[in-house]
Amino acid sequence: MKTLLCAGWKQSSCDDGPGIRSVFFLQGCSRHCPGCQNSCTHNKENGIVKTVDEITKEIVARCRNRKITISGGEPLEQFSSLIVLLGKLKDAGFNVCLYTGWDYSKVPQIIFKYLDYLKCGHFDINKMSPDLMYVGSTNQEMYRNIGGRMEKMNLVYSEACA
Repeated sequence: MKTLLCAGWKQSSCDDGPGIRSVFFLQGCSRHCPGCQNSCTHNKENGIVKTVDEITKEIVARCRNRKITISGGEPLEQFSSLIVLLGKLKDAGFNVCLYTGWDYSKVPQIIFKYLDYLKCGHFDINKMSPDLMYVGSTNQEMYRNIGGRMEKMNLVYSEACA
């Protein structure tokens, strides 16, 4: 039975991917980026172990608009269980966004078929910018799945919202 180490839940967010969406946070991150807004999710000694089925039921029950972001911590550090969760969420009709600190080139491509959006790149406090949507620093990128192909999005507020 697949399990994930979980940190918590945010019912409603406009900052963690396109649209109003819920966010499910996984626990554990080995990156420890200075200035990370989710530093409480780094320690692998914290968190609650839940089965993928328990998490799926919780998300289905709580996320009525079917838009979910999986964040952390670092979700890809729990890859074998994460991919099962993502598959179940897609099967249930969810619009799925994954936030990871990994560079795009390091993300296993097998996961793309389960994602509508993907945020990549570690937070770099020296490249912090308030002018970007969905990310905290200019080295981070966001991709949208268009017909099975991941396309990089324009995240600059003044250009994307014009």
